Amino acid sequence: RAAGRQAAPPADRRQRFAAYGLVTDPAGRILLTRIAPGYPGAGRWHLPGGGTDHGEQPATGLLRELVEESGQLGTVVDLLTVDNLHNPAALGPEGRPLDWHAVRVVYRVVVSAPTEPEVTELAGGSTAEAGWFTSAQVEKLSLTEVAALATGRRGR
Repeated sequence: RAAGRQAAPPADRRQRFAAYGLVTDPAGRILLTRIAPGYPGAGRWHLPGGGTDHGEQPATGLLRELVEESGQLGTVVDLLTVDNLHNPAALGPEGRPLDWHAVRVVYRVVVSAPTEPEVTELAGGSTAEAGWFTSAQVEKLSLTEVAALATGRRGR
């Protein structure tokens, strides 16, 4: 190493296992959550769900997140897909390099008795709002990659 030059700190390696839902109601509407300011993807519409707690079953974690992010009670119907996101050049807290790997399962979820979505305090601040949308409305929204994948939309 040349005098006076320091090597960049090695990237932290982080892996996150998350469970999300393509959540629908009897009318065929889709439930989406908007990512709060200050979080990756802020302002974009996302699938309800998130990281599972250590030792938590994915479907159980998803249903917990569904209540926290929207106040909805749902039933997991089946597994839609398993997705992988790897970004070896992500930036973590304080701008530190982060080798980020997310494994995401997406379930089909039905809410039989939908109510007006309400984000609870338990959501931890990453969810700004939640709402029910028709397929035509979803087509016009700015979606996260996983929400676009699950809904079959392009995302914007």
